[in-house]
Amino acid sequence: QASAHHTSTHSKARSKPAPKAPAVSPAETNVAVLNGTETTGLAHHISADLQQSGYSQAQPLNGRPPGSGQVTVVQYASGHQAEAEGVAHSLEVNRVQPLESAVASLAGSANVVVIVGADKGATVP
Repeated sequence: QASAHHTSTHSKARSKPAPKAPAVSPAETNVAVLNGTETTGLAHHISADLQQSGYSQAQPLNGRPPGSGQVTVVQYASGHQAEAEGVAHSLEVNRVQPLESAVASLAGSANVVVIVGADKGATVP
Protein backbone atom coordinates (compact mmCIF):
# COMPACT_ATOMS: atom_id res chain seq x y z
CA GLN A 1 0.00 0.00 0.00
CA ALA A 2 2.88 2.39 0.72
CA SER A 3 4.29 1.96 -2.79
CA ALA A 4 1.25 3.65 -4.35
CA HIS A 5 2.47 7.12 -3.39
CA HIS A 6 6.05 7.03 -4.70
CA THR A 7 5.42 8.60 -8.10
CA SER A 8 7.34 11.83 -7.48
CA THR A 9 10.73 10.55 -6.40
CA HIS A 10 12.51 12.93 -8.80
CA SER A 11 11.86 16.12 -6.88
CA LYS A 12 13.00 19.43 -8.30
CA ALA A 13 15.41 21.66 -6.40
CA ARG A 14 13.10 24.54 -5.64
CA SER A 15 12.46 26.57 -2.54
CA LYS A 16 8.71 26.01 -2.65
CA PRO A 17 6.92 22.71 -3.23
CA ALA A 18 4.94 22.21 -6.41
CA PRO A 19 1.32 23.25 -5.83
CA LYS A 20 -1.00 20.29 -5.44
CA ALA A 21 -4.10 22.43 -6.01
CA PRO A 22 -3.52 25.30 -8.43
CA ALA A 23 -5.37 28.55 -7.80
CA VAL A 24 -7.26 28.09 -11.06
CA SER A 25 -9.01 24.80 -11.74
CA PRO A 26 -7.88 22.81 -14.80
CA ALA A 27 -11.27 23.37 -16.45
CA GLU A 28 -10.70 27.14 -16.29
CA THR A 29 -7.13 27.02 -17.62
CA ASN A 30 -6.84 28.21 -21.22
CA VAL A 31 -4.21 25.89 -22.73
CA ALA A 32 -2.89 25.98 -26.29
CA VAL A 33 -0.95 23.00 -27.63
CA LEU A 34 1.59 23.57 -30.38
CA ASN A 35 3.45 20.85 -32.24
CA GLY A 36 7.18 21.54 -32.16
CA THR A 37 8.00 18.47 -34.26
CA GLU A 38 7.43 17.02 -37.72
CA THR A 39 5.12 14.35 -36.25
CA THR A 40 1.63 14.92 -37.64
CA GLY A 41 -1.18 15.03 -35.10
CA LEU A 42 1.00 15.34 -32.02
CA ALA A 43 -0.68 18.55 -30.78
CA HIS A 44 -4.11 16.91 -31.18
CA HIS A 45 -2.98 13.83 -29.26
CA ILE A 46 -1.53 15.84 -26.35
CA SER A 47 -4.52 18.20 -26.15
CA ALA A 48 -6.81 15.14 -26.00
CA ASP A 49 -4.69 13.80 -23.11
CA LEU A 50 -5.05 17.15 -21.34
CA GLN A 51 -8.81 17.19 -21.90
CA GLN A 52 -9.03 13.74 -20.30
CA SER A 53 -7.06 15.15 -17.34
CA GLY A 54 -9.66 17.90 -16.82
CA TYR A 55 -8.18 20.66 -19.00
CA SER A 56 -11.37 21.03 -21.02
CA GLN A 57 -10.14 24.20 -22.75
CA ALA A 58 -6.97 22.58 -24.11
CA GLN A 59 -6.86 23.22 -27.86
CA PRO A 60 -4.39 22.11 -30.53
CA LEU A 61 -3.30 25.05 -32.65
CA ASN A 62 -1.68 25.29 -36.06
CA GLY A 63 1.69 26.93 -36.32
CA ARG A 64 5.11 25.67 -35.45
CA PRO A 65 7.16 27.55 -32.88
CA PRO A 66 10.85 28.19 -33.55
CA GLY A 67 13.40 25.85 -32.04
CA SER A 68 14.55 22.28 -32.30
CA GLY A 69 11.44 20.75 -30.77
CA GLN A 70 13.38 18.00 -29.01
CA VAL A 71 11.96 18.46 -25.51
CA THR A 72 8.39 19.30 -24.53
CA VAL A 73 8.12 22.68 -22.80
CA VAL A 74 5.22 24.33 -20.98
CA GLN A 75 5.26 28.11 -21.25
CA TYR A 76 3.04 30.55 -19.36
CA ALA A 77 1.82 34.12 -19.62
CA SER A 78 2.70 36.48 -16.78
CA GLY A 79 0.87 35.48 -13.59
CA HIS A 80 -0.03 31.98 -14.79
CA GLN A 81 2.93 29.93 -13.56
CA ALA A 82 0.79 27.85 -11.17
CA GLU A 83 -1.46 26.72 -14.01
CA ALA A 84 1.58 25.93 -16.15
CA GLU A 85 3.05 23.84 -13.33
CA GLY A 86 -0.24 21.92 -13.14
CA VAL A 87 -0.27 21.28 -16.89
CA ALA A 88 3.38 20.22 -16.80
CA HIS A 89 2.68 17.85 -13.91
CA SER A 90 -0.27 16.36 -15.79
CA LEU A 91 1.93 15.69 -18.84
CA GLU A 92 5.01 14.66 -16.82
CA VAL A 93 6.97 17.57 -18.33
CA ASN A 94 9.89 19.06 -16.40
CA ARG A 95 10.50 22.27 -18.36
CA VAL A 96 8.29 25.24 -17.42
CA GLN A 97 9.26 28.75 -18.50
CA PRO A 98 7.81 32.19 -19.25
CA LEU A 99 6.04 32.64 -22.58
CA GLU A 100 8.35 33.64 -25.42
CA SER A 101 7.08 36.35 -27.80
CA ALA A 102 7.49 34.08 -30.85
CA VAL A 103 5.26 31.52 -29.14
CA ALA A 104 2.78 34.10 -27.83
CA SER A 105 2.07 35.19 -31.40
CA LEU A 106 0.94 31.62 -32.18
CA ALA A 107 -0.92 31.01 -28.92
CA GLY A 108 -3.76 33.50 -29.21
CA SER A 109 -5.49 34.11 -25.89
CA ALA A 110 -4.03 31.06 -24.12
CA ASN A 111 -2.41 31.59 -20.71
CA VAL A 112 -0.50 28.30 -20.87
CA VAL A 113 1.15 26.91 -23.99
CA VAL A 114 2.45 23.38 -24.40
CA ILE A 115 5.08 23.02 -27.10
CA VAL A 116 5.18 19.31 -27.79
CA GLY A 117 8.66 17.99 -28.45
CA ALA A 118 10.08 14.82 -29.94
CA ASP A 119 10.22 13.31 -26.46
CA LYS A 120 6.41 13.01 -26.56
CA GLY A 121 6.38 11.87 -30.18
CA ALA A 122 7.44 8.42 -29.08
CA THR A 123 4.26 8.09 -27.00
CA VAL A 124 1.90 8.54 -29.97
CA PRO A 125 0.63 5.24 -31.37
